[in-house]
Amino acid sequence: MKIKPIPEGRSRAEILASIANLPDAIQGSISSYEVQTSSGRRITYHKLQYWADGKNHAIHIPKERLEEFKAAVKNGGRLRELVAELTEATARDILSAAPSLKKKSSRSPLGARPARRR
Repeated sequence: MKIKPIPEGRSRAEILASIANLPDAIQGSISSYEVQTSSGRRITYHKLQYWADGKNHAIHIPKERLEEFKAAVKNGGRLRELVAELTEATARDILSAAPSLKKKSSRSPLGARPARRR
């Protein structure tokens, strides 16, 4: 079985610098829903939904903070991409530092084979 080499990419230091320079990042998604009041008026609410500890959680987002949350969720997606890239770079570094895995010769150092038993 042949193993495909991991393509060259950015260094771990470059990726970590990109992660450090990333502004607020949130994992999850934003949902909007409408509610009709008893007077017939329709009100739109927004919430951030995310998974933690095996459960789905939701946080109400005030209307005036919605754009901040949208940007943070977008940055959360970028963070996920950067972590995947960091994983590849780490694997590439580990593989390049490891000695090559060659089979050892089955022959003795003197080149003689042991006699066959009959």
